[in-house]
Amino acid sequence: MSNNEHASPHALSALTGAAVLFVLLRLFSVAHYDWHTAFALLHTLELDDAPGLFLGTFMADSRISGVLLMVLPPVLLFFYVRTRDDPKRARAATLLGLVVAVAMLVSHTISYHRWWLPAGAAVIAAGLLFVKKEPVHFVLRWFAWLMSGAALVVAAIVTTPWVPLERIETKTGTHEYYVMETSPGFLKVIGAQDHKFAILRADDVLSRTELVH
Repeated sequence: MSNNEHASPHALSALTGAAVLFVLLRLFSVAHYDWHTAFALLHTLELDDAPGLFLGTFMADSRISGVLLMVLPPVLLFFYVRTRDDPKRARAATLLGLVVAVAMLVSHTISYHRWWLPAGAAVIAAGLLFVKKEPVHFVLRWFAWLMSGAALVVAAIVTTPWVPLERIETKTGTHEYYVMETSPGFLKVIGAQDHKFAILRADDVLSRTELVH
């Protein structure tokens, strides 16, 4: 059996473990590391929520997403160019990731008017051209692990949920919530400020307005 055949199950196990850890870190960070709130949030998740949870993590905090989008396209371009002659590398996936990252950078720049982001990305890309040989080999060898580690760090520190903030008017007042789940007759929410978990009766909700930051 070849080394690649041995590596595939290990890589799949590592990817699965990283995905589970990512979800757990997000639950705890959004719950402000309160065990009971995290447990309540866990039961709002379904399997098809995974893409939204992952992408929503990076889109929820504009400051963190801005920094990531300034760094990610140059790094992906660097990885793509440096591995263009290596048949063992999944170059198509890297190129697709680069295209998506650039599109997200453009969207972020237009939405938040942070025109310094593309300039910063260009400076980083130019700087990577002068990286010495030893760091290049290290980055190429551990690229997937470095990216996974960065994703886990983001999951642990971003406390903003992966859903939009809403202003909800009820019969008892108006408050800002993140709606984590809409069930028949109920809304499962967490407060925008204290991140406390609550369940609202749908009959008590008079209006919902999505807030844009």
